[in-house]
Amino acid sequence: MGPPGDVTDFVLIKGMGFVRYGLVLTGDQREGVSLAQEALAGLNAAKTGNPDTYVGTTMARLFVTGRRRRHGQGVPEADVARQGGDPDIWRQLAELPALTRAVIVLRSYGGLSNEEIAHVLDLPSSRVRDQAVAFRQDDLVRTLEAAAATAQPADLLSGLSRLRRRRTAKRLRSAAAAGLALAAVTGLVVLVRPTVAAPADHVAATARPAPSRVGRAMAAQEVWPRAVSRLPARSADGLVYQPAIAIDDHRVVLLAQERLGYDDVRLDVYDAVTGRIGRFAKLATGDEVRWFATDGRFVVWSALGLRADDTVETQFWRVPVRGGKPRLVTTAAEGDRQAPPEIHFQVGGGHLLWNTDKAIYRRPLSGKGGREKVRDGLRLLEWPWAADLAKGTLTDLETGRSRLFVTGGQGVAQCSPDWCVERNAISRMTLARRTDGSGTVELPGSTSDGPVLNRFVVLRLRAGLQVIKDLRAGTLATFDPADPSMAVSLGDKNDPGTMLAWSDSDGRDLWILNLKAVR
Repeated sequence: MGPPGDVTDFVLIKGMGFVRYGLVLTGDQREGVSLAQEALAGLNAAKTGNPDTYVGTTMARLFVTGRRRRHGQGVPEADVARQGGDPDIWRQLAELPALTRAVIVLRSYGGLSNEEIAHVLDLPSSRVRDQAVAFRQDDLVRTLEAAAATAQPADLLSGLSRLRRRRTAKRLRSAAAAGLALAAVTGLVVLVRPTVAAPADHVAATARPAPSRVGRAMAAQEVWPRAVSRLPARSADGLVYQPAIAIDDHRVVLLAQERLGYDDVRLDVYDAVTGRIGRFAKLATGDEVRWFATDGRFVVWSALGLRADDTVETQFWRVPVRGGKPRLVTTAAEGDRQAPPEIHFQVGGGHLLWNTDKAIYRRPLSGKGGREKVRDGLRLLEWPWAADLAKGTLTDLETGRSRLFVTGGQGVAQCSPDWCVERNAISRMTLARRTDGSGTVELPGSTSDGPVLNRFVVLRLRAGLQVIKDLRAGTLATFDPADPSMAVSLGDKNDPGTMLAWSDSDGRDLWILNLKAVR
């Protein structure tokens, strides 16, 4: 897709991905935003090629050559650690020269080969190969992605407008020439991983994207055709859709926003059987929706809201799966160590459940009655299961029965009732190990997450491609097509996930893989 004359929609769709990429490149939120704005300022003049590649390449070159403003003090190590990163690695990255850091980011965060990085930075391959630092690859990737997760939304459009007004016609013509040269580079993947949505006309929900293959993996629409749906990326009244949660094998809840990542308006529901999208629930004005969960009877979500004294609180709302008026379940005050977290909560047995550091608590979905401690020393997996890793047991919270829980004893990332994902310290292979000790499965990529729905593992391959492994059936599929013009989504807003999503290069169509529909 060539960039349009007005890049507003492109920035709204892809902007947050560029902010994350800029933060990882520079180590600083404000500097990363400035870098993205400077690259986007030349986008209007690039008449050919992939705009994602143009912006990503320009950002990398600007960073290495130092043609950027320096603002901040960097993302604190504690913030990276809270997202699961290694603070020591983040500190070491901050001490590296710009070229070395850019090569590491393009290789480990962007997934590019040395030859591709040489094209991006316009350097000899030998120079790129010389930029080597001794990091464990898994730890490095995890830290970079953790840092990216700390990125805050930024008003790119306002800053971009101011920057363009300051630029003279001569500089714009110069940027055009550079843009054409950068966009002509072939064989490169998109360097950032934007989220989905854009203006769209109505699209037939039964249509399928063209199949593609990545190594041994076929496209998800080929492997699980009944689980993949195509729908408009905007509502009929112009709101942007973001996948929220799958209720069952055919109904999917969509978060409708004024613009991507901002101003949540309502929830809509898409039915894959009828191909229709309808209203599901209205959201409280001013609340910022955070996370979703469902038990098949209710959909529950957390939202940040303001109290009368202007302090922020987390609110938990629920609505029946048929839709209707939301009801408040409970609120959580900041600093309350026994309160539900705004993420990583679950629904089961008619209750909202969550973990604190030492115990599992619950509260009825009716909102009546107070919080109640369920068990000490357990971590929630997937309802009704919880684990005690120290004692090596799994407990069914409905029946109270326990069974042995077998892991490899090292490198455990996350577990579900039947599987644990871990990294073998000797072979450095990623493995899925059965919790009953009956065997292991080698996984063809890296991941920092555990099995989804007690069955699926999302894996990262080189060049930023991602595949999904069905541990139960042994199948492997891509959920982001191999075509570089396709954009990779961040998935839905619930934990454990129930959907994966992507869009085409125009951002007009939203493709959803509903894992609950896989048979």
